[in-house]
Amino acid sequence: MEKENFKPQIVGFLCNWCTYAAADQAGASRKEIDSSLNVVRVMCSSRIDHNLLLNTYFSGADGILVAG
Repeated sequence: MEKENFKPQIVGFLCNWCTYAAADQAGASRKEIDSSLNVVRVMCSSRIDHNLLLNTYFSGADGILVAG
């Protein structure tokens, strides 16, 4: 794949109470969110099992964002 055409696929695990709420507010304010970010809403970022992160990476994600 050529460098100028590379678009990373990022999976973001966002905490329901803080980061997801901020992303939801950004969407309501019509801010653009890059389509390469796939959001997964979780109840708490500290409760994410490490096997889920590894499975996400091995399934083809170029990057993983855990935000809370």
